Amino acid sequence: MTKIERVRAALAGKPVDRAPFSIWYHFGNQHASPERTAEVHLEFFEAYDLDLLKVMNDYDYPMPDGMEVMATPDDLKRLAPLDMTRTPLGRQLRAIELIAKPLKGKTVFVDTVFNAWNTLRRNLVKEAMGPLMADHPQALEAALQVVNDNLIRYALASLERGAAGIFLSVPAAAETVTLAQYARFMRPFDLQLLNAIRGKGECHILHAHGEQLYLDQLLDYPVHVLSWADLNGGPSIAEARRLTPLTLMAGLDHIKFPYVSARAIRDQVRSALAQAGGTKFILAPGCSVPTYSFPPLIQAARDAARA
Repeated sequence: MTKIERVRAALAGKPVDRAPFSIWYHFGNQHASPERTAEVHLEFFEAYDLDLLKVMNDYDYPMPDGMEVMATPDDLKRLAPLDMTRTPLGRQLRAIELIAKPLKGKTVFVDTVFNAWNTLRRNLVKEAMGPLMADHPQALEAALQVVNDNLIRYALASLERGAAGIFLSVPAAAETVTLAQYARFMRPFDLQLLNAIRGKGECHILHAHGEQLYLDQLLDYPVHVLSWADLNGGPSIAEARRLTPLTLMAGLDHIKFPYVSARAIRDQVRSALAQAGGTKFILAPGCSVPTYSFPPLIQAARDAARA
């Protein structure tokens, strides 16, 4: 099978010659040009002969002009609709165009989007997120709506430029938010975004990020694939298979990856494949592996998937 045939068969639950393989890490090129970002991703794809490419998205969501902190309701009112092509994320969209051309007809690739809550926390309000959730929930909801509307425009633009899907990172876990906070500040916006791109891509992936996941709250998300850390918090692949008909994306311990032997990694792969069954599975880490993960370990994971 070709790469694109293999991935599409796994998504459709059809027979595959072997499980598709993917892996990713942060390249640290958020300062770089779109051309360099695209080049690094394509080099990585070729070096490890991946079946599916996850494009990292480390360009920043911009702070409103003249601000360096957002911590109050008045600060949040400064958020506004954006022309995403005129923000740092416009560089990501250009990189997507440059990645799409050489991969067309060769494989599918997905673009990473952090959900509205995490985008707001990571890029704008930082340590103020907790107090804003507790003391100013309505102002925070209004801000999340502005950010989410911008992310929807971004996701649609990425799909138009050639991405086969959106890898939506959702930190719906007890170590990050309470269940009530997730239900109010994440879930409605996640579903709004996913419904806006529904039918516009063939490989939308929900990345359930964290160890104490509210997984039962995520299983109705309109996506094609569930990505999570089966070896860091669980559930196991076998358990997840009983919970959802989605294609599963897991198998490698992303935290310990650089610190274990190639033999241990091959053991992880064999266990994952045995649990997953014959199809509807993509071998991948539970999240980004450390950037200093050495090539022999990545090659061991890839080769074990092909054994």
